[in-house]
Amino acid sequence: MRRFLGIAALCALAGSAVADDEFSGQVRARREQVEGAAPPSATTLDTELRGHWKALSGNVVFTQQRLDGGAWHDDAAVNELYASAEALGWQWSGGRKIVAWDVGYGFRPNDVVQQEQRRILLPTTPQGRGMVQAEHFDADTAWTLVWVNPRSEALAGGDEEAVAARVYRRVGAADWHGFARVGEHSRGSLGAATSWVAADSVELHASVRRAWQQHVTQALAGATWTGESKLSLTAETWFDGLAAARQPRRNVYLRAAWEHEGWQPVVDLLLVPADRGRITTAALGWQGDRWRFDAGMRWYGGPQTAAIAHLPTRRIAFFAATWPF
Repeated sequence: MRRFLGIAALCALAGSAVADDEFSGQVRARREQVEGAAPPSATTLDTELRGHWKALSGNVVFTQQRLDGGAWHDDAAVNELYASAEALGWQWSGGRKIVAWDVGYGFRPNDVVQQEQRRILLPTTPQGRGMVQAEHFDADTAWTLVWVNPRSEALAGGDEEAVAARVYRRVGAADWHGFARVGEHSRGSLGAATSWVAADSVELHASVRRAWQQHVTQALAGATWTGESKLSLTAETWFDGLAAARQPRRNVYLRAAWEHEGWQPVVDLLLVPADRGRITTAALGWQGDRWRFDAGMRWYGGPQTAAIAHLPTRRIAFFAATWPF
């Protein structure tokens, strides 16, 4: 019933937004061919609608999916549906909203609100969190306070109630971030991050977080080089003290991407030095005036002693066609 009411509200919002030219979306057909024990291969059609009308903003995805050997199933999810307003010099918003923090690409220790999954095969809109948010900013500084999953709007699935804060400050060519979070069960954590444009083509970034209740540290350091030919190289290394197995806590991530006349090839590699496990991804995208096509492959491998080698999925091939409107 809650899902139906949310979708009905967003559809009403989108219908009202058409008159104000604040309505958009996309249709994506995708196919994932999986080799391994799980998950099964699937064909999926996603229709995403985005709308903004007066103080309301929303995003909903309608999904039709067929697992190999099965029937088609329909589903729908409200990714965002929130109201926003300005009062007392602050920007206020409340509802379900996406709030993603931190500076890393492959891993983000201080993404303490959204906790977004990284390195997915295709870019998708994540589902936001129920929250009340307040923001205050000027030319160089921004403050953000978030009450996540208030008890009256708690999400199913065990997401805890928490209060989080971020302060951002720009100093010359560097961005500095400070983070704090207090959770109902996980208790307190503090973090910091920075991103520095060291030269016209080089950017350096780092992030660290300490969770006091679990006595756990997460940290990341990385760099990106971008050439005039639109070739970019990214290298990151991180330590994740929350990883379930001790050997995958230290990781190295390498990524090469190029953009040329609508074509966008990408290759990335995730390495676990402790047991030599690896995840390799190769993808090719093409962006036309309206349509976008993506295809690629992801391999999971390593020696028999590697944790990644024992994952149920061995290989995933994917293809997608996207039409925005």
